[in-house]
Amino acid sequence: MQKIFDDLYKRAERTITSGTAVSELLDQVFLKVGETTELFYKVQDSMIALTRMLRAWMQGDYKNISTKSIIAVVAALIYFVNPLDLIPDFIPIIGQIDDIFILGYLIKMLNKEIERFMAWEKEQKAA
Repeated sequence: MQKIFDDLYKRAERTITSGTAVSELLDQVFLKVGETTELFYKVQDSMIALTRMLRAWMQGDYKNISTKSIIAVVAALIYFVNPLDLIPDFIPIIGQIDDIFILGYLIKMLNKEIERFMAWEKEQKAA
Protein backbone atom coordinates (compact mmCIF):
# COMPACT_ATOMS: atom_id res chain seq x y z
CA MET A 1 0.00 0.00 0.00
CA GLN A 2 2.80 2.44 0.90
CA LYS A 3 4.47 1.77 -2.46
CA ILE A 4 1.26 2.75 -4.25
CA PHE A 5 1.13 6.05 -2.36
CA ASP A 6 4.82 6.70 -2.92
CA ASP A 7 4.36 6.11 -6.66
CA LEU A 8 1.30 8.37 -6.72
CA TYR A 9 3.19 11.11 -4.90
CA LYS A 10 6.07 10.95 -7.40
CA ARG A 11 3.66 10.97 -10.32
CA ALA A 12 1.83 13.95 -8.80
CA GLU A 13 5.13 15.85 -8.37
CA ARG A 14 5.83 15.34 -12.09
CA THR A 15 2.27 16.25 -13.06
CA ILE A 16 2.20 19.65 -11.33
CA THR A 17 5.19 20.78 -13.38
CA SER A 18 3.11 20.61 -16.57
CA GLY A 19 0.05 22.75 -17.10
CA THR A 20 -1.00 20.42 -19.92
CA ALA A 21 -0.80 17.34 -17.70
CA VAL A 22 -2.86 19.05 -15.00
CA SER A 23 -5.47 20.15 -17.55
CA GLU A 24 -5.72 16.62 -18.90
CA LEU A 25 -6.08 15.25 -15.36
CA LEU A 26 -8.85 17.73 -14.57
CA ASP A 27 -10.65 16.79 -17.80
CA GLN A 28 -10.46 13.11 -16.80
CA VAL A 29 -11.77 13.91 -13.32
CA PHE A 30 -14.80 15.76 -14.68
CA LEU A 31 -15.54 12.97 -17.14
CA LYS A 32 -15.38 10.38 -14.39
CA VAL A 33 -17.50 12.47 -12.02
CA GLY A 34 -20.14 12.58 -14.73
CA GLU A 35 -20.11 8.79 -14.98
CA THR A 36 -20.11 7.99 -11.28
CA THR A 37 -22.94 6.73 -9.14
CA GLU A 38 -24.58 8.30 -6.13
CA LEU A 39 -21.77 6.94 -3.95
CA PHE A 40 -19.81 10.08 -4.78
CA TYR A 41 -22.62 12.42 -3.83
CA LYS A 42 -21.20 13.23 -0.38
CA VAL A 43 -17.70 14.05 -1.63
CA GLN A 44 -18.62 15.50 -5.02
CA ASP A 45 -18.89 19.18 -4.00
CA SER A 46 -15.61 19.12 -2.10
CA MET A 47 -13.89 17.24 -4.91
CA ILE A 48 -15.03 19.80 -7.46
CA ALA A 49 -13.78 22.55 -5.13
CA LEU A 50 -10.41 20.76 -5.05
CA THR A 51 -10.28 20.76 -8.85
CA ARG A 52 -11.09 24.48 -8.95
CA MET A 53 -8.39 25.09 -6.34
CA LEU A 54 -5.85 23.12 -8.36
CA ARG A 55 -6.75 25.02 -11.53
CA ALA A 56 -6.49 28.40 -9.75
CA TRP A 57 -3.13 27.36 -8.26
CA MET A 58 -1.80 26.27 -11.67
CA GLN A 59 -2.91 29.57 -13.20
CA GLY A 60 -1.08 31.44 -10.45
CA ASP A 61 -4.27 33.04 -9.15
CA TYR A 62 -4.36 31.19 -5.83
CA LYS A 63 -1.20 30.58 -3.81
CA ASN A 64 -2.54 30.19 -0.26
CA ILE A 65 -1.78 26.47 -0.19
CA SER A 66 1.44 24.53 0.23
CA THR A 67 3.02 22.62 -2.64
CA LYS A 68 2.81 19.51 -0.46
CA SER A 69 -0.98 19.89 -0.26
CA ILE A 70 -1.25 20.48 -4.01
CA ILE A 71 0.77 17.32 -4.63
CA ALA A 72 -1.61 15.41 -2.32
CA VAL A 73 -4.59 16.75 -4.32
CA VAL A 74 -3.01 15.73 -7.63
CA ALA A 75 -2.06 12.29 -6.28
CA ALA A 76 -5.63 11.65 -5.09
CA LEU A 77 -7.08 12.82 -8.42
CA ILE A 78 -4.67 10.57 -10.33
CA TYR A 79 -5.80 7.68 -8.16
CA PHE A 80 -9.44 8.62 -8.76
CA VAL A 81 -9.16 8.59 -12.57
CA ASN A 82 -7.03 5.44 -12.70
CA PRO A 83 -9.44 2.59 -13.53
CA LEU A 84 -6.97 -0.07 -12.37
CA ASP A 85 -6.29 1.00 -8.80
CA LEU A 86 -6.51 -1.21 -5.68
CA ILE A 87 -10.06 -2.26 -6.54
CA PRO A 88 -10.56 -1.95 -10.32
CA ASP A 89 -13.36 0.45 -11.27
CA PHE A 90 -15.00 -2.03 -13.63
CA ILE A 91 -16.24 -3.98 -10.58
CA PRO A 92 -19.67 -2.37 -9.98
CA ILE A 93 -19.97 -0.28 -6.81
CA ILE A 94 -17.09 -2.00 -4.99
CA GLY A 95 -14.67 -0.62 -7.59
CA GLN A 96 -15.59 2.91 -6.55
CA ILE A 97 -15.35 2.41 -2.80
CA ASP A 98 -11.56 2.75 -2.70
CA ASP A 99 -11.81 5.96 -4.76
CA ILE A 100 -14.33 7.37 -2.29
CA PHE A 101 -12.12 6.36 0.63
CA ILE A 102 -9.05 8.10 -0.83
CA LEU A 103 -10.99 11.23 -1.77
CA GLY A 104 -12.81 11.29 1.57
CA TYR A 105 -9.52 11.04 3.43
CA LEU A 106 -7.99 13.85 1.35
CA ILE A 107 -11.05 16.06 1.84
CA LYS A 108 -10.96 15.48 5.59
CA MET A 109 -7.22 16.19 5.66
CA LEU A 110 -7.57 19.39 3.59
CA ASN A 111 -10.92 20.60 4.93
CA LYS A 112 -9.49 23.89 6.23
CA GLU A 113 -7.67 24.43 2.92
CA ILE A 114 -10.91 23.85 0.98
CA GLU A 115 -12.83 26.26 3.21
CA ARG A 116 -10.10 28.90 2.85
CA PHE A 117 -10.12 28.47 -0.93
CA MET A 118 -13.91 28.74 -1.15
CA ALA A 119 -13.80 31.94 0.94
CA TRP A 120 -11.14 33.29 -1.44
CA GLU A 121 -13.35 32.39 -4.42
CA LYS A 122 -16.25 34.33 -2.90
CA GLU A 123 -13.98 37.34 -2.38
CA GLN A 124 -12.85 37.14 -6.01
CA LYS A 125 -16.43 37.03 -7.29
CA ALA A 126 -17.42 39.95 -5.09
CA ALA A 127 -14.49 42.08 -6.30
